[in-house]
Amino acid sequence: MNNDPIEVSAAVIEDKGRILLALRPDKPGKPGGWEFPGGKRKPGETFAQCAQREIKEELAADIIPTGIVYDKTTNIRLVGVSAKLQGSEPVPLEHAKLAWVKREDLAKYALLPNDIPLAKALAEQISLPRTAPPQKLALYIHVPFCLRKCRYCAFYSHPPQNNEIQEYAEALIHQIRTLLPLMPYRELSSVYFGGGTPSLLPGDALLRISEAVKAAVRWPDDIECTLEANPAAFRPKDLKFWQQAGVNRISLGVQSLQDNELQYLGRLHTAQQSKEAYQTLRKNGFKNISLDLMYGLPHQTISSWQKSVIELLSWHPEHISFYALSVEKGTPLQKENPTLPSDATTMKEYWLARKLLKEKGYEMYEISNAAKPGFYSRHNSTYWDTEKHYLGLGPGAHSYCRFPYRNIARRAHMDQAWKLITAKPLNKIQKLGERIYLGLRKSEGVKLTPQDEELFQKQIEDLSDRKLVTCKGSTLKLTRRGVELANIVMAEFV
Repeated sequence: MNNDPIEVSAAVIEDKGRILLALRPDKPGKPGGWEFPGGKRKPGETFAQCAQREIKEELAADIIPTGIVYDKTTNIRLVGVSAKLQGSEPVPLEHAKLAWVKREDLAKYALLPNDIPLAKALAEQISLPRTAPPQKLALYIHVPFCLRKCRYCAFYSHPPQNNEIQEYAEALIHQIRTLLPLMPYRELSSVYFGGGTPSLLPGDALLRISEAVKAAVRWPDDIECTLEANPAAFRPKDLKFWQQAGVNRISLGVQSLQDNELQYLGRLHTAQQSKEAYQTLRKNGFKNISLDLMYGLPHQTISSWQKSVIELLSWHPEHISFYALSVEKGTPLQKENPTLPSDATTMKEYWLARKLLKEKGYEMYEISNAAKPGFYSRHNSTYWDTEKHYLGLGPGAHSYCRFPYRNIARRAHMDQAWKLITAKPLNKIQKLGERIYLGLRKSEGVKLTPQDEELFQKQIEDLSDRKLVTCKGSTLKLTRRGVELANIVMAEFV
């Protein structure tokens, strides 16, 4: 037998009330390398009989199902099975080793369930999905720690206490090993470590988290893996661990290059520290760096904003995100009730940044994001496309994907006790409206279907009359004025 690593695919077959498990190694030359067992039936042979025969021929083993399984072709993915060997006892195989095994080793192991036994699923009459989800899943991992909360921050985060970071990392790894193998997706498209301040994680902890993910779901060679970093929480010694973990994109929270503005925001770093952190990343081989800036700050001037943008552009990052300051409920900034710049001033800063970015060859591909060609954020783009799915792990992380045994994509988040909280599914019209208003964030706009045009004809005509959108052919886009009033435009489709 061939010794090369192969991926194991699995499928559940129901035959007159009996549940049979079909297991087959990945085969090259097929679409995606997957093939459903039972594809070459002999005359008079049932589908289940064919699958069982092929299992015995391929593995020389009898298969006893003990878990729910999933894969791309059948909408099911492997969670756990037991392989009863001919003439020998099965050997347990941990979930961390489930994704990749050698062909010759398949007959040596019993693949045991991690969580939900088949008997329980059958007793509760849990049905498998009838329609396939997207093949790929974007994964967001929340790290809820920071050195100190910034004055404007409303995200769930706090300074870590005692050994809290290590304990959190272990809990996160447990959640990854428990949940990810159950998800009906074949591989990841992107991974994003957000926060909080993920760069506070010790490098070895980040590496162990990444290895747990890789053991649970396919991590392709061309994946985009982003880590958010704060210049004030930045350990150069951890960079080698980041790279070993697969991180190939850094999002550095610069926010401003004026020290008085940084101090007002409650940031712990200076403009010079931001520059040094960026240079350190470059020297250590990171070739895809995104930088964040904030505009619309109290006491910020057009001149100070221009200086920050021009200085940032001189560094030549691959990606730049810039956001207007919003005063969120419950933050120190909200209690202060600051006087913000006028809308006219804020918009001047926004359009000035877009002009400067365009002059330097950046493409404005979304309302708040610009990139050099080829460096659009793959992960963030998932959020603006309702055909794509994402899973958020960690307390407060948001998801839009298919959870095990649920036949529809659901919005969900994990609370602080890791409990899965799912939101009520949208109805048909709400789903169509969501696709439109998220698509309008993109500079390319959103393509309308005949159904969209029929259901939202009044809104589209009204927004067009107000010069907030244009509709050429079937593509709906925001105008310049529409960008400035984007929240008003999008509310028409909610």
